[in-house]
Amino acid sequence: MAKYARNKLYPNKATQWSYFMQAIEPNNPEINTAFPEYHPMWVIQSQKKSVSAEYFRFMREYLLNMTHEQCAAYLRVTISHIASWENGKVEVPFMAFELLRVVYESANFRLSNKDWKGWFIDSNGRLVSPNRGSLSFSPDELSFIREVHQVNAMYKEENKQLCEEIEPLRAELAAFKAGDQHDGLLDELKEIGSKLAEISARVSPNKVVHISNKTKITETLLEVKAA
Repeated sequence: MAKYARNKLYPNKATQWSYFMQAIEPNNPEINTAFPEYHPMWVIQSQKKSVSAEYFRFMREYLLNMTHEQCAAYLRVTISHIASWENGKVEVPFMAFELLRVVYESANFRLSNKDWKGWFIDSNGRLVSPNRGSLSFSPDELSFIREVHQVNAMYKEENKQLCEEIEPLRAELAAFKAGDQHDGLLDELKEIGSKLAEISARVSPNKVVHISNKTKITETLLEVKAA
């Protein structure tokens, strides 16, 4: 009977395997009594580090990058409480220790980098950008972000090549547009053509030289000389 009671203080084999693989010792008798068989992962993780003044300070200062003032404000205690915990004068309360550990391992803390300021994951599991209105990403969309950049680079290269091909055409078009500045000369030629037509209408048809055929031109010249 004593052996059975002693065994009940430890979790089952599957849970012990989980502890072993994570290098955590299930050495808290209260937890082993309250959870005699299966230990949820959050219970296992709560035994990962022993509560100590040294590790409390390490979490605050180096893992969470919090000042004494910030830590005190977050835990709703005074700065003197933080100082007394860290210098070992007062035992660190487990709740304060565990809260800092849970914060450090939370997804919210992972998204608290200054470069990600304003970003958050909404209730639909999408990562929302603070700078682009309704722009958000699903995990699947982010998984293909590298391919999106590759396609974008391909389009940029293609656009560059097309621009290089179009540039000579732009120069040619500019030359044509420059030629259009001589429209005034064309109008003068049209006016001269109109005057020639008027003069031709007053001249005798027998004396008009048509330049549409070389033979006819010769014949016309002979007729004029004979007259």
